[in-house]
Amino acid sequence: MELLTVIAIIAILAAIIFPVAGTVRENARKSRCTSNLSQIFVALQNYKDDYRAYPPVLGAYAVDANGNLTCNAGQAVPFNLAPKPLGTYLKNDEIFYCPNNPIDDKRLITPAVYPQGHALAGQPVQVRVGNNFVPVCFYRYDSYSTGRIGQSNNHELHYTLFWSNQQLNQRENQLNGGLTNYGLGYYDGTPGPKPTDNPRQLGYRNPDTTAVVTWCSYHRSYSGGVPTRARADIVLFLTGNVKVVDSYEMFQSPYTMRP
Repeated sequence: MELLTVIAIIAILAAIIFPVAGTVRENARKSRCTSNLSQIFVALQNYKDDYRAYPPVLGAYAVDANGNLTCNAGQAVPFNLAPKPLGTYLKNDEIFYCPNNPIDDKRLITPAVYPQGHALAGQPVQVRVGNNFVPVCFYRYDSYSTGRIGQSNNHELHYTLFWSNQQLNQRENQLNGGLTNYGLGYYDGTPGPKPTDNPRQLGYRNPDTTAVVTWCSYHRSYSGGVPTRARADIVLFLTGNVKVVDSYEMFQSPYTMRP
């Protein structure tokens, strides 16, 4: 009986301690992720001061040994060797890595699609090379340029210069309490800046400081492939604020999130 009593007490203590220890570890990982995003923000502002624009990619596009864009995993150089616009402003590549990202291999690459809440939602990410648009791939190690979709191996873009269309601008007007009257967006008609577009986009010369820069989705939990309602997504805004927000809301419409 004494032995059974001791075992029962140990089981009760374990049931109390293990969840607490798990919470402490997760909070530590969130703190590191928040620190990474804060350092990325400083690097972005330094880049903007030097080039008067924000970079086209946050981390790096996958390239081969000659510096050409590639989606061939056998030809791509590892992330640490890929040219990065922010490379000279950050002390090491680990700043692009969230500790909750299950992929720490710098050689693995992936295509990505535009997320929900983007005018091109679900379409493959492409960049303009000369007069043509070509698909690009990203490094799975880079936790802030893209993020894994649910528990799959598919990725969605997080950092982008433009994301708007008329429908999303109408939502912006609603969120602004009807004080704005944004109309056609960047992806309405011929893609490009529109005088009626909203300024919460990094591609404009002086974007509104409430614009979303990027977010980390590696702290989410899922139910049926959809993020559960919990404040788990870590978002970097152009104000410099790093804020923890509801994962479900971020999943539905990330770029309209407010600081």
